Amino acid sequence: MQTLFADLRFSMRQLKRSPGFALTTVLTLTMAIAANVVVYGVVNALLLHPLPVAEPGSVFQVEKVREGGGLVMSYPNYRDIRDRNSSFTAMAIARMTRVGVGGGTTGAGSVAEPVWGYEVSGNYFEMLGIQPALGRFITPAEDVKVNGNPVAVLSYASWQIRFNGDPEIVGKTIEVNKHPFAVIGVAPKDFSGTERFIWPDIWLPYHVTPEVEGFDWMEARGNNSSWVVGRLKPGVTEAAANADLARVASQLAKEYPADDADLKLVLSKPGLLGNMLGGPARGFLAGVMAMALLVLLAACANLGALFSSRMADRAKEIGIRLAIGSSRKRIVRQLLTESVLIAAAGGVVASLASTALLNGLAHWRPAFEELPVHFLVSPNWTVFLFSALLALGTGLLFGMIPVRQVWRTDPNQTLKASGSTASAADRSRLRSVLLTVQIALCCLLVTASLVAVRGLERTFAVPLGFDPRGVMLATTDVHLAGYGQEKQAAVQERLLESVWAIPGVTAAAIANTTPLSVNDSSNSIYPPGTTDFSVANAKFDAMDYSVSPGYFAVTGTRLLAGRAFTVHDDAKSPAVSIVNETFARRLFGVADARDAVGRRYPTGMGQESEVVGVVEDGKYETLTESAKPALFWPILQSPRSDMVLLVKSQRNPEEIAAALRRSIAEVDGGIPIFSLSRWTDSLSLVTFPARAATIALGVLGMLAAMLAVTGIFGMASCTVSRRMRELGIRVALGAQGRQVLRAALGRTATLLGIGSAIGLGLGFAASRVLAGIVYQATASDPWVILGVTLTMAGLGLAASALPARRALRIEPMVLLRDE
Repeated sequence: MQTLFADLRFSMRQLKRSPGFALTTVLTLTMAIAANVVVYGVVNALLLHPLPVAEPGSVFQVEKVREGGGLVMSYPNYRDIRDRNSSFTAMAIARMTRVGVGGGTTGAGSVAEPVWGYEVSGNYFEMLGIQPALGRFITPAEDVKVNGNPVAVLSYASWQIRFNGDPEIVGKTIEVNKHPFAVIGVAPKDFSGTERFIWPDIWLPYHVTPEVEGFDWMEARGNNSSWVVGRLKPGVTEAAANADLARVASQLAKEYPADDADLKLVLSKPGLLGNMLGGPARGFLAGVMAMALLVLLAACANLGALFSSRMADRAKEIGIRLAIGSSRKRIVRQLLTESVLIAAAGGVVASLASTALLNGLAHWRPAFEELPVHFLVSPNWTVFLFSALLALGTGLLFGMIPVRQVWRTDPNQTLKASGSTASAADRSRLRSVLLTVQIALCCLLVTASLVAVRGLERTFAVPLGFDPRGVMLATTDVHLAGYGQEKQAAVQERLLESVWAIPGVTAAAIANTTPLSVNDSSNSIYPPGTTDFSVANAKFDAMDYSVSPGYFAVTGTRLLAGRAFTVHDDAKSPAVSIVNETFARRLFGVADARDAVGRRYPTGMGQESEVVGVVEDGKYETLTESAKPALFWPILQSPRSDMVLLVKSQRNPEEIAAALRRSIAEVDGGIPIFSLSRWTDSLSLVTFPARAATIALGVLGMLAAMLAVTGIFGMASCTVSRRMRELGIRVALGAQGRQVLRAALGRTATLLGIGSAIGLGLGFAASRVLAGIVYQATASDPWVILGVTLTMAGLGLAASALPARRALRIEPMVLLRDE
């Protein structure tokens, strides 16, 4: 310990003698370690940290095998899977829904506030093995249709905010969609269900909610709208459970061919919407983690070059210490102590900075109108342990780089001169390799960040099939105001008339939902002549929308052929529909989609619909999707209580929003407004992955660029300093400025070119990871290649400017006289 303390005191004296070197190395490490700790904090929260349930390793979701994941399931399928499997101790079902809750801080009977909640089976909480913060949870006995008040469980946040943390909340009655519910408990503070970033406000019994919502969807085997989660029996492997699920799926496919002909089931990890989001998220986060480690590796290369240069300056000191009897092991240990001390200082500062950033992310509430998103990424002990291990490993890594120089130092040669030619050549080769690695890593990260920027630019320019600019969306559900199916069309018409009366409104319409929202649905489409409407005979699935006349005028969707819907397309008229180009080509096999107008296709036994119009293709679920079929029904022929009011106006959005609220209240003050925003704002959820990728990679690219500048500057300065006498002689013999620069900085420029070429090549491979997140992400984009070339050239020029200026201002007479 005495030796260790002596080494620490010696290291601190050495760093105190070189404050510039100490500050540069600490700041470099702080940036690199902080970037890694922040990324690890996010990865740990979303992927590594277990769910806050009992024995989380045995909890899985059951989803369908299909492209993009098939997390949702129908209740009949859940019931059959639950009863027929032999792998699970218990299975539960949950369904996410938006409801209106009254009876909060404003008292019972108040206007309903729109919230998101889960409808869960009675064994949901018991299966997950959690304990309530207050009261109790829903039981299987309460998950039935009852004549008395059904029950509800509040989230901890809803209890605190909406009900002011009322300690007597258990037993009180609240209103859910204007139906009385008795509060029986409050969930734990850190529990949000089996999804990590979706935080509901309330849990309701699964069997009661169809009555509350106004339509019974539970026994429809084709109504896939719920999530199934289960706990594996002890000793049952994932592979065995998948085989068991395959057996059950085969049975259901044979028994219910109309809905389950192609049913395939598989386990998936809960937390990120199964494989639908989990796969891309894991790939992207792994890629970002790898990029952050590359930044750290570039920092190590930078610091290794600095330590190597510093060792050259301390060569005489090392030689003297060896000459007077100091062992090489002791010198190496002192150097490692110095590097670890620097790394520890950088780790401490990085931990403080990353803690502040992660806490900021944890308190950030994204402005998503669609979902209650909350990123719980607060740092825990594993994050600080990771930071400490990273700092220790980094200190040892870049501290070991100059060890070879110490081991090969010849004290006799060092004391006679400034060092042997061989050792100088070795140091030069080492610095060249380190700089090339650093530049390649920098170029890779710059390429990835520019690919993301270009992808984000394309994201906002991609043809959507609609124009969201100047359109306000008001989402509501007239059923929650007490309107049954027979009254819905009338109240929707009154709402439209009220909206049209707002000054400045140029177009208005109603739809059950809008493209690129979380509330989407699809229909199986059958070719003409079909008589067996089983899933196996379906031609394809198409996105479907119920819209009012005027919808395409509001959305700006181009009608390529035929006509739009009119008020005459009601329940008394023949069934009609409007389809997009992909739908027309895939169903009717026409070369020109416009030829589909007038054709008919079956919608059920003895039922068919006539295509009266064809519209352009668009984006319906994600921005990166391929062309997808879609069709539109007249809302009078396909009525829905949940609806979106689309209002187009050139007026200020705040003014239109206030006028919309007044108009809806004038029709009926009891109609809840779930969300009211500009359409462009509501698209923030689908553009979030691209924006997050761009920001993350942009920050990493900037850090790598800063490290590259310092590395190039160090190499150029060292070269100029060591060749001052040679350069002075060249100038004395008549060398021109460009010849001096070529001699002084030619090697640096060559290394910059080699490293940039390697990094650009690696960037092509890295862009494949981004392709699933960012629209049309590719490193072969000419603008990306040009941007990377100009960026690396600019970094090289900026870093070499001062050394070049020093080389050009050499005075040969003064230099040679000093020699």
